Amino acid sequence: MARAQGVTPVVPARSLVIPMYNEAGRIRSTLTTLARSPLNRPELEIVLVDDGSHDRTVEVAEKVLADVGLYHASVLTLDGHRGKGAAVRHGMLQASGLTRVYVDADLSVTIDDIERCFTLVEQGTAEVVYATRAHAGSDLRHSQPAHRVLSGRAFNLLLRRLGLTAERDTQCGLKGFSASAANALFGALRTKGFAFDVELLARARHEGIRTSPMAVSWNHSEGSRVRPLRDGVDMARSAIAIRRAVGRVHTEPATTMAPDAYSSMALVEADHWWFKGKHELVIGEIERHTPGHGLVVDVGAGTGGFLHALRAHGRPAVGVEFDSAALTLASRAHPEHALVRGSALAVPLRDGVAAAVTALDLIEHLDDDVAALRALARLVDGGGVVIVAVPAYSWMWSEHDVRLGHRRRYTRRQLATAARQAGLEVVRCTHFHSWLTPPAFALRRTPAGRLMKRPAEEASYVNPSVNRLLYRVTRLERAALRRVALPVGLSILLVARRPPSPPTPRSDGGPISR
Repeated sequence: MARAQGVTPVVPARSLVIPMYNEAGRIRSTLTTLARSPLNRPELEIVLVDDGSHDRTVEVAEKVLADVGLYHASVLTLDGHRGKGAAVRHGMLQASGLTRVYVDADLSVTIDDIERCFTLVEQGTAEVVYATRAHAGSDLRHSQPAHRVLSGRAFNLLLRRLGLTAERDTQCGLKGFSASAANALFGALRTKGFAFDVELLARARHEGIRTSPMAVSWNHSEGSRVRPLRDGVDMARSAIAIRRAVGRVHTEPATTMAPDAYSSMALVEADHWWFKGKHELVIGEIERHTPGHGLVVDVGAGTGGFLHALRAHGRPAVGVEFDSAALTLASRAHPEHALVRGSALAVPLRDGVAAAVTALDLIEHLDDDVAALRALARLVDGGGVVIVAVPAYSWMWSEHDVRLGHRRRYTRRQLATAARQAGLEVVRCTHFHSWLTPPAFALRRTPAGRLMKRPAEEASYVNPSVNRLLYRVTRLERAALRRVALPVGLSILLVARRPPSPPTPRSDGGPISR
């Protein structure tokens, strides 16, 4: 049953869904705050969903809506107390907005956070954007009580053990969805209680719907409806049911690359010791395994830095990139380069066009790395090579991986296995950036990391003198790599060959070479 208050827009651009359960004491403050905020515009509808409150929540909410001047708002009521998940589901499926966000009735997040959640979805950052208090940029102004923190950590540990997430906070009460993602995910949602957030994120990753975390300013509000013991048991049961229904999902947060990461890359890629050393390492492998001047196709060309290095070494090259922002940056910086838009699974080039295909820091972003390697292999002629560079070691996972949109980190065995499953012959598989492994391990796995004032990746942006010194170190490592494969290193390089096509038999029984 639904009760409506106000005028519903024909097709609102935005919908804000707020679940309510016994909120008579604070819903007036929440709605007044929203009415006085920049969010209160004609393109926003507010959908309040009452989950069977037994106080005066609905009466208070409807009275406030009549007084505060919100453009578009409605109150929906459920028959009885079904649970927060059921209330949010009902509101999201009844909402009309092209972008839909739900937020807790206590407004523990700020108005700016809600606006940013809408904006990130609208800008195409992801189809699902979820606030997390564990984000490096989050500001916890007033944290939860100790018993709530401990119970939350215990629940999160269970989720990790079940393979449902690697995110350290799935329960923050602010998440945004495109209309299509909302209809798909909430249409399939089965969890009615507080664990519904877990099912939403698990289903999104299982279905390949793009997700992205966002930082949040959090101010814990007293009067939480979560009862740690009873609801904690119910949430654990729900998590097990979600695992059975959805299965194990990709446990690394699956995100797209943050737009500002491309801008940062474009500024430093030509001279930074990390990029410059890697580019020269890969070019050396190309020259070793594909003598001559055959075409190189760089898939996942980013802002064009490696493409520029290839052409400087006299190799004809084509860059393939899916992200329109990266393509724009590459075209502006290198208008002379050949650039086409395409994904790893759908490169708009003919089969066998290249002597070598490179994919540097690409396949760790993809759900199906084997399919991607198989698609890359079709671009090289018989005997041509596919060269891949990926980040190593799951223990190195950090906020930097989330910002760059990584799905996983690799071991040498995992990468070589994926290549063989794609029908490639592994020529070599070696670590590089080996000299960085001891300090990286100390910063990630020991208390020494607490001494860092900046993230380790940010600290790699050094002054010119140190940059030149570190580049010389990478040259020494490349000299060693020409002779041996290295067993440790923060990155992994794979060189794999496409087997020559077998000859086609003639009608008289003899072979015909292709």
